[in-house]
Amino acid sequence: MASPAMHLAIAKKYIERHNNLNYKEFIKGTLYPDAETNNIKLHYPKSSIMGEFAIGVYDKVNLYAFLTDYPKLNDFELGYFLHLVTDYLFFHECFTRDYLMNTKCEQFCKELYHAYDCLDSYLFAKYHITKEDYKAYPSEYYPGIPYEECLLSKDFVDNFIKRVSYIDLDKFINKIREFGSNVEP
Repeated sequence: MASPAMHLAIAKKYIERHNNLNYKEFIKGTLYPDAETNNIKLHYPKSSIMGEFAIGVYDKVNLYAFLTDYPKLNDFELGYFLHLVTDYLFFHECFTRDYLMNTKCEQFCKELYHAYDCLDSYLFAKYHITKEDYKAYPSEYYPGIPYEECLLSKDFVDNFIKRVSYIDLDKFINKIREFGSNVEP
């Protein structure tokens, strides 16, 4: 899953182009799946993520199942959906299956959370993320540490944020419904 700061950066960039959305509700929906205690179920996993690590990562999100439960999305649910899209694409685009198959879960998590720590202060400054954005879920707020080279580079994360925030969610929703499964946007 992407870090809360990455989710917020994507959501804020998305809102810039869709100013008809209720900012507060959309942001709350964007953070919701990671902020709640039963967050594994909230990501609509396709298979048991307790099994093989690499397969669990790739099957962490079932976008079609979410859309089946939420046929018409309000602003909160659209933010929630953008969160799931981000996590789905994050694992499929940021890490190769070979890397995940050859990295132990504990090591991957250690490196990933260190990268989140390193990127947060950078993302806060670049995407104008404030503590106020975490108001609905204050426990998710973490200002980070000074950036250092890590698993995820600034350039890679910036490109990922830009790409995901420019997805036409309405067209993507229609495509997922048409295929009845996860597809690339």
